[in-house]
Amino acid sequence: MGVGDLSRTNTLRILTSLYEGGAASRAEIGRELGLAPATVSRLAGRLQEDGLLVDTGMLVPTGGRPSMVFDFNASAASLLVADVADHHTTIRLTDLRGKPIRERIHLTTGGAEQRRADLQSQLAQAVADAQGTNLSAVGVSVPGPVDDEGNILFAPALGWRHVPLKSELEEAFDLPVAVENDANLIALAEYTSRHWDPVRSLVAVAFFDGVGSGIVEDGRLWRGTSGAAGQIGRMLMGRSSLSRSYTGFGDLESAVGAASLVRRAREAGIPGKSCTDADALMRSAALGDERALKLVEEVLDDVATTLVNVCALLAPELILFAGLFERWKDLLLPALRRRLAEHVVDMPHLEVVHLGQEAALVGAAVLAFDAAGALDGLVDAMGSEAGVTAWRSAPGEPRKTHVRD
Repeated sequence: MGVGDLSRTNTLRILTSLYEGGAASRAEIGRELGLAPATVSRLAGRLQEDGLLVDTGMLVPTGGRPSMVFDFNASAASLLVADVADHHTTIRLTDLRGKPIRERIHLTTGGAEQRRADLQSQLAQAVADAQGTNLSAVGVSVPGPVDDEGNILFAPALGWRHVPLKSELEEAFDLPVAVENDANLIALAEYTSRHWDPVRSLVAVAFFDGVGSGIVEDGRLWRGTSGAAGQIGRMLMGRSSLSRSYTGFGDLESAVGAASLVRRAREAGIPGKSCTDADALMRSAALGDERALKLVEEVLDDVATTLVNVCALLAPELILFAGLFERWKDLLLPALRRRLAEHVVDMPHLEVVHLGQEAALVGAAVLAFDAAGALDGLVDAMGSEAGVTAWRSAPGEPRKTHVRD
């Protein structure tokens, strides 16, 4: 390794330490990375000149001359992320750590094509509003599988099928774009942010109008062929399902998805106020309505049967729940634990996502940062005439990221 390569490697190590671990003094960085004080001072000085480090204004006593505390400059550029959910779209501008700067929620109007046109116009306005923030990439969460080229294979909740969203947005905005399934982004966000209790493997199950899951094993997001891994909502619930065709929602989500629960509640003759939406059904069950409780028990049986099969195949350390099961965790998770306990070899922990409704947006910011070049790209841009503004990769340029290995 030459002097230049070593300098780049150590620069990246310093930047990574501050990006992931937060503010630290030069002395603390040197001890953590095993670097000489002079090396840390020289490389940190370059990073500060290029706008990638900021002086926090704090000093740490060292027994001699106090040491200044530096942090990664997350405001050096911005990212734009969108969560295209079943009935609304949230668009958020973030800094490079994914911290929200501002956001706007758009309620759904119109059908599939209108929703697609609305997304472009909403993002266009957000791009215009981000002028002056060094906007560097876009990340989009969608409720359906996405292939390696950023094409949405199908998204029944949106009425979309074979939509080349990544290429459309890159052409429209001349920015790197990452598009990914919402459950995958939830799993990724939870895995990468779980500093207090890291796990080796997890499955995140999202209960919206459809039902999906994201799978992370040893830091790798399992996407499968064409990005279709984790489509738990398409699992068959019994032999009779083989004779049916599922062109929209799959078999499981047609039974336990939020929209399907409303239909089942009405078919069961549950009073109107209890079946206006899935949350109303859960509320009635929590209050002791017998018919609502009976339906919820059936739903728990269906979900437990599916998760026993998931555990037999993947043996995850942790199963996380987002959406409906997150909101009604006290009603649903204890009963689900009892059902699973007798039928799995190694009982996983069952928890709800700690990021709540933020999870898909946080995951989208992680992928947008990767799409722009991540920390490697920032280091490569150092010393160029444009500096950090030269950081982002060209739209469509393939990049290796920790979720595409």
